[in-house]
Amino acid sequence: MTMRSKKAFFFDLDNTLFDYEASFKKASLFAFRCIFSLGDNNKKLEEKWFPHYKSYCDLYWYAYEKAWITRKEYQRKRLASSLHAVGIKNFSDKEIQQYQQHFEENIHHFVEPYPWIKEIIQLLKRKKITYGIISNGEAAVQRNKIKHLAFDIPEKHIYISSEIKVAKPSPEIFHVVRKSVKASAFYYVGDSYSLDIIPAVQAEWTAIWWNPSMLSVTHDKVLYHKCFSSDELIEIITRCIE
Repeated sequence: MTMRSKKAFFFDLDNTLFDYEASFKKASLFAFRCIFSLGDNNKKLEEKWFPHYKSYCDLYWYAYEKAWITRKEYQRKRLASSLHAVGIKNFSDKEIQQYQQHFEENIHHFVEPYPWIKEIIQLLKRKKITYGIISNGEAAVQRNKIKHLAFDIPEKHIYISSEIKVAKPSPEIFHVVRKSVKASAFYYVGDSYSLDIIPAVQAEWTAIWWNPSMLSVTHDKVLYHKCFSSDELIEIITRCIE
């Protein structure tokens, strides 16, 4: 395959290669039990706590996304607010930190790849097409997830924002990858319209929106592929390869 015709496919990690929401819940409950275990009453309490925690994750996300609060402030506010919501008022900053540490050190144990992703990876390998990951997040946490998923991603094709000092939604992260990879056509698969699709298109990549929730966007003027099912995703990638 000549440079002129060589293609490269990159993927987002969370909620693209595996169900992050399911893993997030399991890891969150695990960390909660480690720090705030209350014996026999813990099961009912944790079931009551997690919906509050998830709602505060969403509530404070906008402020974090806009850089109005730091990552640590975001993590503290969402946990502290959720604990107050279920009547846990006596907790320390150390316990907040321990909770986050337990979560980050163990979430990779709860990740399970979407079954169709292995099929896609095998397809790319058979066609000798470059493939890799572009992900936001802390390097150790994200790399543990990637290792646990066991996709055999070449190390040189793993790009994590905390390591390369640029993050989505900046198109610059895609420019960095383009400069490092020998290919003429670049494709990116992601689940977030704002974090994945828009910056990829701005960087002149072909974007594939993995959108199983069938989310809609207003004033959509961005050109991209969209897929709502695993069959559609495989079909689109196969068509892009040919």
